[in-house]
Amino acid sequence: MRFATFSEIDLDNRTFEIRRFAASTRLKDSLARFGILDPPWLQQKGAQYIAVDGFQRLGWAKENGAKGAVCRIFGQDCDIREVWSRRIEKKIFESGINLAEKAQIMSVLIVAFQSQEIPSFFLSGMNVSNRPDVPAKWALLSAGGTETLEMLASGAIAERAALEVAEWDERSRDSLLSVLKALKCSASIQVEIVEHIREIAVREQKSGADIIEAPRSREILMSGDLNHRQKTQALRTLLAELRYPRLSSRQNQFRRDLEALGLPSGIRIIPPPAFEGNNWEMELSFNGPEELRKIVHSARSIVESDRLDAIWRWDRRPGSPLPSAAARQKQDENKTTSNEG
Repeated sequence: MRFATFSEIDLDNRTFEIRRFAASTRLKDSLARFGILDPPWLQQKGAQYIAVDGFQRLGWAKENGAKGAVCRIFGQDCDIREVWSRRIEKKIFESGINLAEKAQIMSVLIVAFQSQEIPSFFLSGMNVSNRPDVPAKWALLSAGGTETLEMLASGAIAERAALEVAEWDERSRDSLLSVLKALKCSASIQVEIVEHIREIAVREQKSGADIIEAPRSREILMSGDLNHRQKTQALRTLLAELRYPRLSSRQNQFRRDLEALGLPSGIRIIPPPAFEGNNWEMELSFNGPEELRKIVHSARSIVESDRLDAIWRWDRRPGSPLPSAAARQKQDENKTTSNEG
């Protein structure tokens, strides 16, 4: 420990900097009240020192007219891996780190250590999987530059979603991270959006950015009439339609069929998940026996007619009339004859 003057410190050397990319008002308030409580760390480099930890504290002291600061000094012969290990351990266990800091730390670790040599307590301290591909994904995010790191530091990007797009091309990665930041949706919904975009892009042999920046997507994202929740739902609906066109067509036809049936407001018909299987449900909502009797009475004519049978069939073009029971029977007979032939 010794007092180092700013004439001895090269503050432009940022070798050991791990930027937070987010304003720390707590640190500024503490410095304003008490000054530097935790001595910065320096390492000797020739006749000067470079900062290892405490970049903001040193900057604050210099801006406020101090001649220097009491610092902890690492000798010039101290191994860089040892310095980095102490720096990272202090960073991890001192306070919560954001995704931008995590990406920078992981990029340092895979350079300073072989993947199998990365200290396990670093990974557990950051809740990072020890799978071989994970550190490389974090390093790719770190290499994305300031814009990517600022989005990660915002707190609006879910970790799993960030890792899912780490290997995307730069344009697609930054476009999607920007969208997720604006939508402010939950981690699970972010992953859903990412997976749908990736799968659509693979099928159509396009980039993720092509899907995000397509006219229909942009219309949703740029809408001035929708809030972020409404935009999120509209985008999810669009992506589901693009990802599963047949299922979306079936869902739309089902909604049209229900509207054509004119069921009472207290009745809901619920199809099986993805319309797969034969277990359908009917839900009744009522506030007493009298209302229940009215609902059942008004629905009886629909249930007893062949109009209800039609919603189980969807091999019809949109807008075509619901087939009658007789027509359905004829279609089934034709299919049976064809199969037997």
